[in-house]
Amino acid sequence: MAQFPYSCIICECEKVTLGEIIYAINEKEANDIEKLASITSATTACGRCRNRADDFGERKRELYIDEILKKLDR
Repeated sequence: MAQFPYSCIICECEKVTLGEIIYAINEKEANDIEKLASITSATTACGRCRNRADDFGERKRELYIDEILKKLDR
């Protein structure tokens, strides 16, 4: 994740940034996708940002929420 700035938009539909996701994980104890969604609204629209399997059509992102949770050991 080091190559991604905190301002990087992870959830296009809800305009949720990497920084907001990391804050929710570290400060609000969002240790799974459902809790992260309730705090940030990420994944609540189309769901493409959740993981590669849910990304439809042409690949959208290089970083998905499930990967962020794994990298932060959550």
